[in-house]
Amino acid sequence: MSVRALEFYSGIGGLHRALIESSIDGTVVRAYDWDQAACRVYAANYGPGVVQKVDIGSLTPAELSTLDADLWLLSPSCQPYTVLNPLAKGAEDPRAKSFIRLMEDVLPELVRLRKQPQRLLVENVAGFETSSTRERLVATLRTLGYSILELLITPLQFGIPNSRLRYYLLAKYGPLSFAGIDGQEERVWRHIPGRGSDWVDTRMHSGEEAPDVAVAAVREYLDEDTDADPHPHAIPEKVLEKWGRLFDIVLPSAKRTCCFTRGYTKLVERAGSVLQMNEDLETTQTFDAFLDAQRAGNDDAVRLLRPLRLRYFSPTELLRIFAFLPPATCGVPKQAFVWPEDVSTKTKYKLIGNSVNVRVVTELIKYLYE
Repeated sequence: MSVRALEFYSGIGGLHRALIESSIDGTVVRAYDWDQAACRVYAANYGPGVVQKVDIGSLTPAELSTLDADLWLLSPSCQPYTVLNPLAKGAEDPRAKSFIRLMEDVLPELVRLRKQPQRLLVENVAGFETSSTRERLVATLRTLGYSILELLITPLQFGIPNSRLRYYLLAKYGPLSFAGIDGQEERVWRHIPGRGSDWVDTRMHSGEEAPDVAVAAVREYLDEDTDADPHPHAIPEKVLEKWGRLFDIVLPSAKRTCCFTRGYTKLVERAGSVLQMNEDLETTQTFDAFLDAQRAGNDDAVRLLRPLRLRYFSPTELLRIFAFLPPATCGVPKQAFVWPEDVSTKTKYKLIGNSVNVRVVTELIKYLYE
């Protein structure tokens, strides 16, 4: 029987696309989000009538029960839990309220009505696993009769050159159980049970064995290089003059990029890596020369950085890294991704940065149905 799924905090449809890619016989029958731009992008890719612009905190058991969904896919707001937000308030943040209500008020009533989902997948930032919201979520699910599995997973584990560690909770109702956990329900897994071993960041643990997954080079995800000068995604020189030394700069040959966030191109630190297209120049030496010239009062010191050809990743390149699209080296994608014409580049970056890595979620959905 075909799986009927609900997608909460649907954004641009990363969870929907993961369900498609998983080859599970399933359909997202309704998606919910409050962001108007996200809903428009969602509708452009998955058709009208699936996504609703709605305050998820206003959804009732009565209306959800009519949809007969047996899978819930949820990616609630990460801002209350992210380490990038020094004022994060966790469960006390207003942005956490709709998710807590959905789990503590709506889901128990659906269980009482015997209309509950048989499986759930929740995605959030690393750090959620230490929050009070997580404690309440786990307690509620177990009280209702769900078995759960928690994981911290990064796309690097699947050969994608992007460090984006995320928390995932999988839940199954009643007698359904998880494969390959060998009685270790209480641990937070660093790999999908039965598939490989725990991820080790070799930068942090010298002497550890390297992961057993070959990570692709960044160049496999890049657009075809153009001779345009300046590049359409070139970093403005006024930004380089003031903040250039703070960027995380990677080469096309690199096999890791930093986590891309909704603030990409607006923020410099901890918002995502930028590209140095000229691999023949040594980055540190070039920046040292620039800083020396700047300290000497050279008003045109920034010209010394031009040969590096520094630029932002394009939205299409980020869609490949987030696995909405295959790597550029894989040819024409099976399923295109569409942006409505009036969506700005700034909005594209924000919406992608808020999204999920489709490949990681695809593998988790496959495991959820083993």
